[in-house]
Amino acid sequence: MVTVVMRSAVGRGSNLSSREYRAEDLPRVLDIFDSNVPEFFTAAERQVFEDFLQELPGPYFVVETTHGELVACGGYAVVLEQGRADLCWGMVSRTHHGQGVGRFLTALRLEAATTDARVRAVVLNTSHLTRGFYERLGFTVERVVVDGIAPGVDRCDMRLELLR
Repeated sequence: MVTVVMRSAVGRGSNLSSREYRAEDLPRVLDIFDSNVPEFFTAAERQVFEDFLQELPGPYFVVETTHGELVACGGYAVVLEQGRADLCWGMVSRTHHGQGVGRFLTALRLEAATTDARVRAVVLNTSHLTRGFYERLGFTVERVVVDGIAPGVDRCDMRLELLR
């Protein structure tokens, strides 16, 4: 079983908290997206992301500092017929990269997604730029599609098998 404990201080002494995404978060969530263009997302994906937020397939969370600064967002969707949870649209504001916020967000989503005993695996697709981050969390690469996200940005399909 995946055990997740990520409630520690991150960066400049700020503690992180999480909550469900609300429609009024849209401008700040889009700011997080924009801060990651062009390295992690393409400008063309912005509308796809915005459309996703209008029709969420499952829980979607935001992460805030104690000062109310929204610094990350991400969600998941459960595909019960395949016994899996798909992590979707996880991102951290560029100014907070490397401060443990991504680990906090991923732990939050894993913890929530795996409360359903029928979920036997967690999957995601990401770029080669963040592949190592997820490998350090126990995910393995199932497939790499060269230029699968954009020219020069490979798509990595990854999986984490849950031990139950």
